[in-house]
Amino acid sequence: MNKKTAQILDLRQFFPYRLAVLEQRVGIATSRHYQQDFELSRVEWRVMATLAMFDSISATDICEFTHMAKMQVSRAIARLKEKNLVVQKVSESDHRATQLSLTAEGQKIYRCIVPRVLQEEQAILGYLSAAERGQLEKIIDKLEDALG
Repeated sequence: MNKKTAQILDLRQFFPYRLAVLEQRVGIATSRHYQQDFELSRVEWRVMATLAMFDSISATDICEFTHMAKMQVSRAIARLKEKNLVVQKVSESDHRATQLSLTAEGQKIYRCIVPRVLQEEQAILGYLSAAERGQLEKIIDKLEDALG
């Protein structure tokens, strides 16, 4: 099959591509709030945010919750432990497992970052009306349900 008879995919109209580009742009806009001042990567920030939500959680559970790869999460945890932002302890219920949680310094940094990323989120979503934001939430939920 030659190029003239092959179907050409226009990435500008291809939903997965457009969504990936949008995610990248939103990620860049919000990441400056934790990268510049706190020298945290996107994965490190997501691990910290997950730990703040669950208080104490295993690395495996972080991977499942965030849909991030085990190696990414493991490296982020190691860096966060080096920075004294995360502590890892043996689980009280299963001595073969470990639980992670934010240190006092990790909690302090997390509380400093949250208002900044929420403000950035509102700035981005400010381009949409309240009705459009509601529709967006419904569409995201519907696509998540469809994909399992």
